[in-house]
Amino acid sequence: MAHNRAGTSSWAWLKGVGTQEEWLERDWRFRNDYLLTNIWFSKYPRSVRSGDLLVYYAVGWQVMPAIVQLVSDDVVDEKVEHPKHGERFRWNMRVRPVVTVDLDRAPRLKESPIESSRVKRISHLLLRPGEYAPIQEMLLSAARDETDWQLTGPFPGPP
Repeated sequence: MAHNRAGTSSWAWLKGVGTQEEWLERDWRFRNDYLLTNIWFSKYPRSVRSGDLLVYYAVGWQVMPAIVQLVSDDVVDEKVEHPKHGERFRWNMRVRPVVTVDLDRAPRLKESPIESSRVKRISHLLLRPGEYAPIQEMLLSAARDETDWQLTGPFPGPP
C-alpha cells in the first residue's frame, strides 16, 4: 500500500531483515555487514524516502537490532543477486546506521509497543505514533550497555 507523502517529514518504519529460512548471523554486523550500507525490498518501495528511519526487525530472532536512515530516494533495480537471497529482494536503497547492537542485546518485538499480529510477512511496516520513540530508547539503552560492557569486559571473539 502506497502512502500519500505530500508535505510530510521523515517517517519511521519497521523493516524485516533476514528470512524465516535464513536468519541473520549472530554476529550480523560483520557477516551481514551489507545491511549497514544498503537495504533490499521484495517489492518496489513506493512509500519510503530519503530521511526515513528504518527499525530493522531480525526475522527469526524476533528482535530489533538497528535503526538506519535512508540516505537517498533512489531505488535501484539490482538485476544482480542480493548478497544472500538472489532475485527475491531486487529493490535496493542506500542507508546509514544510526544505532546498532548485537542480536543478544537487541530489544525483543514483544517488549515493544508494536502488536505482533501486525508483523506477518512484512517487507516494511509504517510505525504508528507512539511506537518509534520507545523502540529508539530501548535500542539506545542497549547500545549504551553494550559499549559499557565492551569497554569494561573482555573483547568477545567469534562464536
